[in-house]
Amino acid sequence: MNRNTGGLNVLEAGFGIQDFTPDEPSDGSFRVYDPISFRALILRNGDTNVSFLAGDCFSIEEDLMVRVRERVKDIDWLNPDHILPCASHVGTTPILFQSYVSIPCETLKYYGREDYFADNMAAAIREAADAMAPSRLGAGAGPAPNILYNRRSYDRDGKLVMSNFKFPYPRPELTYADVDDNVYVMRIDDTEGNPTHCAIVFGCHALCSTDKYGHVSADYPGVARKVVESAGVNALFLPGSIGNVVPVSRAGRTCERVGNSVGGAALYALEQAGMNGSVDLRVTQKTVQVPTFAHEDPNAVESELKATPKRSDGLQRFQAYGSRHYVTGRRFLDYTITRVSACGFNIVHLPGEIFVETASAIRSAARGALTIVLSGPTADVGYLSTPRAHREGGMEPRYAGLAVDGERRVRAAACELVTG
Repeated sequence: MNRNTGGLNVLEAGFGIQDFTPDEPSDGSFRVYDPISFRALILRNGDTNVSFLAGDCFSIEEDLMVRVRERVKDIDWLNPDHILPCASHVGTTPILFQSYVSIPCETLKYYGREDYFADNMAAAIREAADAMAPSRLGAGAGPAPNILYNRRSYDRDGKLVMSNFKFPYPRPELTYADVDDNVYVMRIDDTEGNPTHCAIVFGCHALCSTDKYGHVSADYPGVARKVVESAGVNALFLPGSIGNVVPVSRAGRTCERVGNSVGGAALYALEQAGMNGSVDLRVTQKTVQVPTFAHEDPNAVESELKATPKRSDGLQRFQAYGSRHYVTGRRFLDYTITRVSACGFNIVHLPGEIFVETASAIRSAARGALTIVLSGPTADVGYLSTPRAHREGGMEPRYAGLAVDGERRVRAAACELVTG
């Protein structure tokens, strides 16, 4: 299925924020280190519009997005199919059952409270829709080296070594796979040329604050936003190719080290971004049917979940979520790839946690145009693991909601989309 729309040569943009920071409980079961929020940036060009929905949450599933679309359907000009969910994938936040992260705090487990999340997401979109104003659009990139690495590393015999916590990095006995250390920005100006809003895109897991698991923090995306906001620019964070990439260290001041570096690179990219007062915003989508992971023994999945301690059952909840959908007949996932193009650059949104290799292939297919690839973390997909990763094993394939050839199908469709 393909849909292609274009509009008049006038751009409007709107930005909205909805805080959903929980109050610290009197029993001290968790602390709030910094606020968390949902943020929306809407671009509108004639009859064409797209909404980037960011959030300091772990994942956003399709059944949650159904609720969000229902809540904003009265905004008659807003295209509900063009709302692109981009959870920052932070683990220091309230979670739903399907949020495949293990946290030790029961109070932050908001199981069954999808309506709470949908209400807050819709509020951010509504605020952005109410704030639409004539704008200019541009994009750029700036490097932020030495703050991330690819955790899929290899020993001298070429055998996979998962290097999640093998510090200090790098280790001389290991060879590390590639990363993309660019910070990408989408810059929005008012009609006088003053920057008003900014989307920050970086391809690294928000895993700096592992010492704060069971508490509340926006991790390094929150720090990066503050850096940009100190320049008077509204900011939201959208994850890039985070799938196999992690911060260079954990805990302590890692959050500040990574966040300030990303924010500084974003400010550089913001100032270097090519701006265009004339824009033809286009949103093109391609939906492919991808086989889901086959859960052949749902009873075993449920038994394992029941037997696993609640403080460490993230994988088991993820498997149960997929298994329950499989039992009810979901053998294929309608996987929608979205391309947003304007001013000579592309933004490509892919559901799931996208590997560096996938994003690199899509950028290469774009034939030189600046192309920003977004991950949309969701338990419907989990990690969009490459065929090589499935062969090698390791962590990511265990959290893969699609069949082994899922990434190959998605990559081919995305590359076709950006060449059209």
